[in-house]
Amino acid sequence: MTEEGRFLIVEKELKAIPLPAIYKREGKECYYDTYRKKLIEITPEETVRQRVAAYFENECGVPNEMISLEVPMSYYVKGVAGRADIIVHAYDLENDCIYPVTIIECKKEDVLLTDNVVEQAIRYCDALGGKYIVITNGIEMKMFVYQDESNSYALLDGILPYKKMLSDDYVIPDFKTEKLTRLSMEELKDQKVLMDYNEQGTWVFGSDSSPEVRCFAVNFYQALLDIDHRLPPKKFKTFEMLEDFGQRFMDYGNAGGGHYFGFYRSFLVNDRFGETQIVSICIFGTDSNFRDENRGSYTSLVVSIDRFKTSHNSLQYNVDRYAKVHPGSGLMEFTHNGQIGSYKSADVIDKVKKYGDCLTVSNAAINLGMLHTDRLLYLDDKETSEFAYKLIEYAILREEVRRAKKKDKTQGCHRWTC
Repeated sequence: MTEEGRFLIVEKELKAIPLPAIYKREGKECYYDTYRKKLIEITPEETVRQRVAAYFENECGVPNEMISLEVPMSYYVKGVAGRADIIVHAYDLENDCIYPVTIIECKKEDVLLTDNVVEQAIRYCDALGGKYIVITNGIEMKMFVYQDESNSYALLDGILPYKKMLSDDYVIPDFKTEKLTRLSMEELKDQKVLMDYNEQGTWVFGSDSSPEVRCFAVNFYQALLDIDHRLPPKKFKTFEMLEDFGQRFMDYGNAGGGHYFGFYRSFLVNDRFGETQIVSICIFGTDSNFRDENRGSYTSLVVSIDRFKTSHNSLQYNVDRYAKVHPGSGLMEFTHNGQIGSYKSADVIDKVKKYGDCLTVSNAAINLGMLHTDRLLYLDDKETSEFAYKLIEYAILREEVRRAKKKDKTQGCHRWTC
């Protein structure tokens, strides 16, 4: 087992574990699961699940009878939905029963272990009263332990053997977070510096983007990474900005099957209906073959909204297409036509006209604000914070349109079938 960043790389160990015997039933290949004592159809997720369960039995010393797979949460707590992939139990001698100790969330190999995977495991662990969570995709693995004093989960630097799980014999490592070093304005205007920065990790701007867009993209991206400067709480008619959550490593999809994964800046807000939402903002450079469209490689400003099962991008703003550069002034003006999938732009524009507080509409375009991109951007600066508030409001109002249209469509289908 090797460590890469804060992940443990377990692919080699897991793939060395023999899989269960394979049989056929109703034309489908199945494993004979020795934990559930039944035939289970083979899927990528089930393959990971089988290997991980065997890993905890063989390498961590968990007794076979203390491992349960695909357990309905309602088995432990009435009314709780969902299934835990793997639960490691302990025996309570005094009460002559077993209880959950570690909840393991398994994903297939091509799924990233983002913060929403951690949050899913935490929800299950909290519901079951467990102590530890593990997340894995069969390649990487992380283990966390619940800390009473902080009511949070701390990341461990390894996977505990079963005996240490039971005895709480662990040490919380002191992971030092490297302080963000912002590029200077001189560096942001140097195209070679920007290209080098773009190649270091997730693309921040498209290779076909203009120098001005590249400068803005890196400047704004670093503002989102800069947790020393937080978006101030503020109340509007449409929403209330409650708390700046800082960074989360997330993967949000869109209706076309595309994925935007990376470090988002996330904000806790209440919408105008009193519902609490998490809105996240990031900026990405797209590949020239993105969605097989002939758009080239452009810069996309992405605003996403968390849902229980359908977290997704609410806005993918093509900066190259919609943002206007004012030469010589250092200003970029951001407008949008209201486009939202297959729905009419007019529906979004009308929603903004009726309910927008931060946002305004002029010349059939929604005004998202202006930024002086010839200076460093910070989320607690008035101009930058106003831009962030507008993006949040726009995402929420677009979501209202999307949900209303889906509701109308569903009701229309019910009327037709009747």
